[in-house]
Amino acid sequence: MPRELDSTLQTAMQAGLVYPVRMAMLTFRSATKYIWSGVGDLVWDAQTYTGVGSLGSIGPINEGVELNADGTTVTLSGIDPVLLAECMTDIQPGAPAKIWLGFVTPQRVLIGTPYLQFSGCIDVPTAVPGTDTVSITLSLESRLLDLGRANCRRYTNADQRIYYPTDSAFSWVEQLNDPALRWG
Repeated sequence: MPRELDSTLQTAMQAGLVYPVRMAMLTFRSATKYIWSGVGDLVWDAQTYTGVGSLGSIGPINEGVELNADGTTVTLSGIDPVLLAECMTDIQPGAPAKIWLGFVTPQRVLIGTPYLQFSGCIDVPTAVPGTDTVSITLSLESRLLDLGRANCRRYTNADQRIYYPTDSAFSWVEQLNDPALRWG
């Protein structure tokens, strides 16, 4: 399926000198972190993205014509080993994660609207200890994986009230299980 580029980005690309950048939104227990592949701060969509430079990397993002639940990885390196336990407990599996592809000028000004490359959730973290620092790799999974999982919700009054305490829409469902109906 063809993608339409932002008209501002098209003009800048035809003029020359633009630099590709990756931007990510990762949700943790303590806060939502916004990072980008450059150095310094980058402001977009009312959020300040903190530059991680060479301390961060994003794995390949696959896209195809078939319906596949492809994931990717985000690696953050240079973490102090003293903070490893705190970092690992702050990671929340199932929390939202997004990755954008954007372009900036040599003056680090974002051009147009970044393209959303990946939207999914955080899965399993892996810590790799080094000599002085630790690297943490977060596996990100597509929301399409949820289509293959069984739904644990039931059409009962008790289950409905877990999420909507005042809703009585399913209050008569249990009485419909074994009704004694007279036919004819």
